Amino acid sequence: MVHAQTYRHLLYALVSFPLGILYFVSMITGLSVGIGTAIIVIGFVILALTLGVARIFARLERELAKALLGATFEQRPPYPRHWRAVLRDRRSWTAVVYLILRFPVSVAGFVTSVLMLAAVPVMAAPVLYMFVPIIVGVERVATSEEAMLVSLFGCILFLAAAHAVNGIAAVSRRLSVALL
Repeated sequence: MVHAQTYRHLLYALVSFPLGILYFVSMITGLSVGIGTAIIVIGFVILALTLGVARIFARLERELAKALLGATFEQRPPYPRHWRAVLRDRRSWTAVVYLILRFPVSVAGFVTSVLMLAAVPVMAAPVLYMFVPIIVGVERVATSEEAMLVSLFGCILFLAAAHAVNGIAAVSRRLSVALL
């Protein structure tokens, strides 16, 4: 039996993929433009804005990790007031590292969650094969015995993907607690 927490992990994996893309693109763009224009003062302002956006994204990620992963965090330090203080703030820079690392972890989570969801209709093959053509390789499933074998494969795939989703959620929880 799959626990309810697994479905929260599945939801986190599905939600974190588009967020991971947003985080990665915005952090890489902000850092590239900020560092590239640091020779003039505007580059430092862009870096400070990027770090401010990183703190906002980090707050969202903390709340998602609390709600869906069951993570617990220490008290958040106050946000630096001046843009120069933002540039020296260690928590802002660790948030940037987290947001960049979030992308590859979210890709792995998305792939495993899609596999988990794709296993559901495969498990229903004994019911579906009469109404929907199920093709395995180049052969069509024509008997109930073949449909049961396909369903057995779906059950194994579902359980393996559920374990993978839980494992990636554990990695995400540890990463968020360590860096946020």
